[in-house]
Amino acid sequence: MACSYMCCFAPKFMWLSHILFAGLIMKIPKTMVTQHPDSATKYTPIQDEAEEGLESLTSVEDGGLGSDEYMVDYEGKMTPYHQVAQVVMGIIQNTDLVPGEEVFITPRIPSASEETVFRQLMTLMSIMEANHQASQYQDNLPVFEVIHPMTKDANELLEVKKRFKFVSKLSKEEFNIPEDFNFYLIPLIEEVPELMSIGEILSEYVDGCEKELDEKPERLRVMLGRSDPALSYGNLPAVFSAKIAISECNRLSEEIGVDVAPIYGAGALPFRGHIMPDNIDSVIEEFAGAKTITIQSGVRYDIGYDETRKLIKKLREDLSKQKPLSYSEQEVDEIKNYIGVFTKHYLRTFYQIIDTVKSISDLMPSQRDRLARKGPVGYARDVPMPKDIAKLVSDDELKRELVDIQLDRLPELPRAITYTATLYTIGLPPEFIGTGRGLQDVKRRFGDDALDRVLTEYYPSLENDLQFAGRFVNLNFAQDFLPDQAVREVDEDIKILMDYVDFELGPKNDRDEVYMDIMESLKPVLKEAYMDKPGIMSEETEKELFQNGLEKMGEIRGSLG
Repeated sequence: MACSYMCCFAPKFMWLSHILFAGLIMKIPKTMVTQHPDSATKYTPIQDEAEEGLESLTSVEDGGLGSDEYMVDYEGKMTPYHQVAQVVMGIIQNTDLVPGEEVFITPRIPSASEETVFRQLMTLMSIMEANHQASQYQDNLPVFEVIHPMTKDANELLEVKKRFKFVSKLSKEEFNIPEDFNFYLIPLIEEVPELMSIGEILSEYVDGCEKELDEKPERLRVMLGRSDPALSYGNLPAVFSAKIAISECNRLSEEIGVDVAPIYGAGALPFRGHIMPDNIDSVIEEFAGAKTITIQSGVRYDIGYDETRKLIKKLREDLSKQKPLSYSEQEVDEIKNYIGVFTKHYLRTFYQIIDTVKSISDLMPSQRDRLARKGPVGYARDVPMPKDIAKLVSDDELKRELVDIQLDRLPELPRAITYTATLYTIGLPPEFIGTGRGLQDVKRRFGDDALDRVLTEYYPSLENDLQFAGRFVNLNFAQDFLPDQAVREVDEDIKILMDYVDFELGPKNDRDEVYMDIMESLKPVLKEAYMDKPGIMSEETEKELFQNGLEKMGEIRGSLG
């Protein structure tokens, strides 16, 4: 029945595929609601995510959040393949909105290299299923873009395009769904070296599309990861590389004649981007040129719907008002050296603490249905590559120092959310790691003017970020878990920072005081749990109290991690 129906519908559907991309989809969403597991207070099972998508895209007047894009996430997640269709049909059947025109459903597909080609192909098929079902109710395609995670080069993007052509051909044969509609890839670039090479990656991709596939993207959205660069290289390198990437996207748009639209993929806590209602003006200014901002679970569920609606409204109104970042070649070379300096100091401490942090991170609440970190269909994060950062810097001494700290093996890295949550939980917010020593080193190597540019031009919102993180510092607590040398280094970071940046340490209100009380109450349980000793955690009641404590701390922060 479906096939015969589509046979009748196909000519109209195919005609629309040629005109749709001439105008309707050129709208760039301002906000993208995601399925990141960074909420402290809410576990969202996969069965509830279709309803979450509907709620996210529904207008504020009709009780929703009023976002214009929702990510259906398959990367490292047990998301059902039909979830894309569920969200699309939920919008069609319950609202007056037109998916693919007014609101957008954008899947993040699995990486073929980090997970499996099979999972990637099945996800691509889910898009065809959604478009097939929607064709009975609307003329335009509801889903035409996907996010490709952990992008390292143009070749893997071209391979995905080729796989989609294969899937399109199969769908044409089985369901008479037309093959010749435009399908857009959104590369997600998640490490500092790749962010610094974004111009090359995107140029080669566009060139490959023209030469190998005989097509040229009419627009190109690219997602800039904020969390994983911070996990692997530190807070300041993550900020600097994202800003350079935005500048490069702006330059590339003019060079290749394709609208390159950056998505700033960030979370609530400063280490992961500081997307919070009371900081959004700073984000808009700091990352000027970003066309879309992600709204992750911590903001929605821990800070609350009313504040999230205000945040989305603010982004709709103000995100495009700023002049995009534009750095000269000389400024980019300068910032690359700063990235090298801060990477060096961050990693020297990171290597000392990662074993312990990894053990404790496994205790953090799991708020979405994720795949295991490794296994037949899971994946693990790569180790940091300071030797790749060394290739970017011009300072010869710094090059050698970065190469010298390269490690070929590390324990399996935790995800950025649980890494951040763990360090906040034990009183050592990761925003401070290597930051003070890095500023001092910048001054020593490059002078007072360089230090001033870092603080006033390249990262003016550092003060806001440290004012937030400073509320949760408790190094006396942290030293019961982490190596003495590592805690001394962070203590040095903080003391140096106090000479350059205006912030205070410790609780600022009653809720912050409660936070510190909960932290102290969890100490014996944390110690037993991460050392894997039987005892307090053997009782279900104690496990529940422990989890409640972690969740309450996350709620006070405004996000799990």
